Amino acid sequence: MKLEDLIILYAEDEEGISQTVGEVLELYVNRVIYAKDGQEALELYSIYKPNILLLDICMPKLNGLDVLKTIRETDLFTPVIIMTAHTEQDYLLNAVELYITKYLVKPFDKHALEDALNKCLDLISTKLNDVILLKENITYDIKAKSIEKEGKKTILNKKESLLLNLLLKNTPHIVSYEEIEYHLWPDISVSKEAFKSLIKDLRKKTSKDLIINISQTGYKLEKS
Repeated sequence: MKLEDLIILYAEDEEGISQTVGEVLELYVNRVIYAKDGQEALELYSIYKPNILLLDICMPKLNGLDVLKTIRETDLFTPVIIMTAHTEQDYLLNAVELYITKYLVKPFDKHALEDALNKCLDLISTKLNDVILLKENITYDIKAKSIEKEGKKTILNKKESLLLNLLLKNTPHIVSYEEIEYHLWPDISVSKEAFKSLIKDLRKKTSKDLIINISQTGYKLEKS
């Protein structure tokens, strides 16, 4: 897995900073989800299940640590970068239990942000096995983006691997049609035919009963 495969949720209420930092983030990652306050950050987290969280402490409605505290009630693993001012350092001493990956003290430069992102990527990589058993005699190699089925290897295309990664990340939960479309086709409206064709092709390369359709809701994985 690489930075360019990842989705990041970036919560910052100051428009100028958000635009500047966002432009840098977009150089590294697949998608940046922007939130302008803590409440919106929680809502977007629930919808998009990002790979990394980048949260400012001082935000309207909910501060960054309160946002993270809520998220940590159900999610202990998503890496988090907290942006802080020097005056907030004492406040952070009470945040050890929130499993913060990296602190960035404002103002920070591009290299500090890149270092923080790479540290998050290292954490993500260590939590993902390179090879995952999907079904009996069917494995998925994340780095190689390949399926081995009954001894025969098949390479997945970009959309197939993105979809499988998304479903795996959310297992055993359902991923909605809207969330799949947003992650795989962020800039265009995809036809139902193209959507169904992708699912059909991925099932053909894996197993017809691996990807389960939940009527009028979305899809989930039914692993062994």
